[in-house]
Amino acid sequence: MYRRGDLGQVARAMRVLDALRGFKHGRMLSELAAEVDASERTVKRDLAALQDSGIEITRTPIEGRAAACLVERAYSYVAITKRERYTLLAVRAMFDVLRGTSFYDDVASVLRKLEQRMTVEERAEHQTFGERFAYVADGGSKVYEGKEDVLDGLLTGVLSRRVVKFDYRDARGRSQRGHLAPFAMVLYKHGLYVIGRRLRRPEDGASIPDASDVGVFAAERFVSAEFVKGAAFTPPPDFKLSDFLHDAFGPFAGDPRDTKRVVIEFDKSKASYVRARLWHRTQEFHETANGLRLEFNCNNLRPVVSWVLEWGPYAKAIEPRELVEQVSGELRAALRHYP
Repeated sequence: MYRRGDLGQVARAMRVLDALRGFKHGRMLSELAAEVDASERTVKRDLAALQDSGIEITRTPIEGRAAACLVERAYSYVAITKRERYTLLAVRAMFDVLRGTSFYDDVASVLRKLEQRMTVEERAEHQTFGERFAYVADGGSKVYEGKEDVLDGLLTGVLSRRVVKFDYRDARGRSQRGHLAPFAMVLYKHGLYVIGRRLRRPEDGASIPDASDVGVFAAERFVSAEFVKGAAFTPPPDFKLSDFLHDAFGPFAGDPRDTKRVVIEFDKSKASYVRARLWHRTQEFHETANGLRLEFNCNNLRPVVSWVLEWGPYAKAIEPRELVEQVSGELRAALRHYP
């Protein structure tokens, strides 16, 4: 099973090779060592092993420091305009909320590869773009420092269709252990979620009959996650990621047979704001004497309750009765904190 920081020599050497790809002018050994979490001496041994296997790597210093460069036979050049460079920087800024994850590292790596192909003037201009675009995360961002191994295991499972052995703590702190077939990952409100199905045994991933019993797991609650060597899975034919995405209400698993019609009325002062956004793909708007009525279909009311509460006095749940009772119950409980 793969663990970052506990790699065999061959696996680590392959990571060193990957870290060199696409860098036309090479990389300093200190950068390579940091990327694979090893010493520079170890990286030198890995480079020697790669050279012995027939891979052409030069050792030309960069800025007077030890470096290595992979000699690739062909480079594919793509012209990038100033606007496209600015857009890429904007994308990177949006990934700041995933700092500490491999997603952030990969986006930063793409930009480093782009920068090495810029002229001195373009690179100087590119450095100023950070003062021309900002992305501010609302509602706070989840923290993933210290979860690198876990996220690597989950991401490997998703990309390579590998069963993952995991240890998970739910919202109440209860421990869950077992095996998971991770079908997909979702970024929602600056947090990562895994959509997958628990398995009794790793070998059960070879034949998953349908998309029933698929769950949504918050990435930060995984205590450990390692892909199981030799245990692949095949997603069921009826699995569709879109079935688990509910627009503004995020990813959740619900029973489509229990779909309810949700009706919420908004104060006139908020009507233009509500109408200007897509909250749910089935939404319908209706003008009322006092404002605006929003209707949509939903098979899980839990995220809707929180959403209605966020509007305070400007929103009123009308249907279904279950939603009205849950919202009013939350409000009564909150009032107990205030004499």
